[in-house]
Amino acid sequence: MPFLHRNESPRRKNIPAISWPVDREKGLKPGQFVSHNREDSDLTGTSYSSAQSQSTGQTSLHSVEAWPQSPSIDFDAHFDQFRDDLDISDEYPSQETLKAAGDISIYDADGNSMPFKNLISGETAIGERQLIVFVRHFYCGACQAYLKALTTAIPHSTYFSMPVPTSITVIGCGSPNLIPHYRQATGTPFPIFADPSRKLYKALGMSWTLDMGDRPQYMQEISIPQWLLGQVQEVKAVKGTRNKMRGGHPFQIGGEFLFEGEKVEWCHRMRHMRNHAEINVIKRILGIEDGDIL
Repeated sequence: MPFLHRNESPRRKNIPAISWPVDREKGLKPGQFVSHNREDSDLTGTSYSSAQSQSTGQTSLHSVEAWPQSPSIDFDAHFDQFRDDLDISDEYPSQETLKAAGDISIYDADGNSMPFKNLISGETAIGERQLIVFVRHFYCGACQAYLKALTTAIPHSTYFSMPVPTSITVIGCGSPNLIPHYRQATGTPFPIFADPSRKLYKALGMSWTLDMGDRPQYMQEISIPQWLLGQVQEVKAVKGTRNKMRGGHPFQIGGEFLFEGEKVEWCHRMRHMRNHAEINVIKRILGIEDGDIL
């Protein structure tokens, strides 16, 4: 789908008009991205890097493949044993934290890097506000279901008519070269970037867990066996053994952050693997009413 542009200007002066965000990650100003060196420490720090794919990455992946798919297994009861009380809050990051986070590199599908701050402030930020959705690894069926639900709830007609012009961007913790696969799996038009080092996740207070958590509304029709089997199928669909191991840390969890300028106006950090903010919550903070969806 080609770029679609708003006919009207955003309410605030000097703010670029919002574009329907298919491939926005390639649509920023020439020269803004810096060619990424594959030996960069931001990539080698991920658990799915080539340096570690023979240990952490494969062990985690094999543990998923090993789960039995028998319908007689009580999956919810089994995963209850991994639940714990994470010290996670929805406290807004301090300005000092945001300044440090802004300098952390994120990557587009071609491996080109740019600082995170370019998404949320300055001339390159699109719209008056920016909703950043941090997903888990690129094989997570729960996050894929969430993005499908979000895409359905905010079609382009609604995206262009929000009371306050707001762009939506997705960031995952896997390798940048899996972004095209992830876009195809989710069908989302929103720009997708990668933070394979997870430095940005850590800076903004997102953690990791073994807790599956309760089934959210956006996954009501997906059981745990279906979820796990779907992840195995996603891994098998990726070409190349090295790529298969670079989906991202299997226990990392994410969240949602709403920025306006260089300030966080609202945030939600996941407490378990199926704990994205529900779609009705996202619609409410964006000022979208059900009647606005055409």
